[in-house]
Amino acid sequence: MKLTSTLVAALLLTAGAAFAGPYTGPWLFEWDFDTSPQGWSVVSPGYWTDPGWVPANGPTLPDGAPSGGGNGNFYLPDKSYARLDVRSLNLGSGTVGGVQKYPFVFQADVYIPNLRPLGGFTFNYPGNMNHQAGIQVLREPDLRAIYLEGNINRGGLLARDRTWDNTDRRSDWVMEEKVSPDSLWWDKWITVQLDYGLSTPGKWTAWAYIPWDSYVSNAGWIKVGGGDYDVNPNVWFGYLQMGGAASWTQAQFDNAKLYVTPEPATMLLSGLGLLGVLRFRRKS
Repeated sequence: MKLTSTLVAALLLTAGAAFAGPYTGPWLFEWDFDTSPQGWSVVSPGYWTDPGWVPANGPTLPDGAPSGGGNGNFYLPDKSYARLDVRSLNLGSGTVGGVQKYPFVFQADVYIPNLRPLGGFTFNYPGNMNHQAGIQVLREPDLRAIYLEGNINRGGLLARDRTWDNTDRRSDWVMEEKVSPDSLWWDKWITVQLDYGLSTPGKWTAWAYIPWDSYVSNAGWIKVGGGDYDVNPNVWFGYLQMGGAASWTQAQFDNAKLYVTPEPATMLLSGLGLLGVLRFRRKS
């Protein structure tokens, strides 16, 4: 069936608009962690904030107060992380071992607590932000990562692909909230996203939604580092991860989401124990 020139133009316009910003769905997998860790393993001292015993206002932090980040998520303080084995989904690009790898988007929410009246933090910030904590996708078999995480030494966010060009992609000072006093900073959720070759074939992009104004940015989505960067031409990512093995933080993590194309429907029936712990959504 032929498409009219008007319809073709409309479709092209729609497609262009879809790729102008961060990926917004549909998602194939969503983990809300409301009732269980949903198949993710956690390294101590982090833990799943079980609503059966963690208060509704969140775990108690070093300032002696509840986090405000609620429960039914992961509390992943210093050097702890939550990880999920996704080897059967063949995330990545090109071919590895003769097996095709596929573009993907991985996203999660991160709660940034304010720790005043405590002090002693870098730049005298009201806490340690999400320093070296965020989302990572780990290469099989050596666990080298592409990641997006906080960097308190620059007051911002840092993305890097350690499987390929190993260059810092930074957005500095965006974590400094434009309010006074700084005891009013944070106590909010941000969203971080890695788009690996999906929206722009052959490129990866790091995005963050930050719900406050800083002196260098307005509330909303920002493209971390300001660009799109080359993907590793042949790479296989085997694990999703939240938190950070070298982190210094009191952050919480929630609402992990993943999209991979083509939709690996047959893969859901084998490996991983994905059925029963994931919320699976197919494109309509």
